[in-house]
Amino acid sequence: MSLGIYTKNFAHADVAPSFSDDRDESFRNLREGAPWNSLRRGVHANAHTLFNAIQLRRLVEELEALPEHEQVPIVHKVLDAAQLAIRNSGYVLFVGD
Repeated sequence: MSLGIYTKNFAHADVAPSFSDDRDESFRNLREGAPWNSLRRGVHANAHTLFNAIQLRRLVEELEALPEHEQVPIVHKVLDAAQLAIRNSGYVLFVGD
């Protein structure tokens, strides 16, 4: 099953179209291989996870620090969503199923 990813502003309105993890579930796999104290690891595969603008700054740092071979297209989409949410004082909602 795939993660749904939603970018919202402080008023809970969409600020970008939602998207899902890729067919290979790259983001889900990336989160499962993350250190136990990383925000990536905090994304629940089967539940809702919300990161606010403050938390997203840390997530952006983590994703940007990934080795080049792990920076697959879905990572760039999550980075874009996080940066957009930060600019809008919003959040990113991950919906696991």
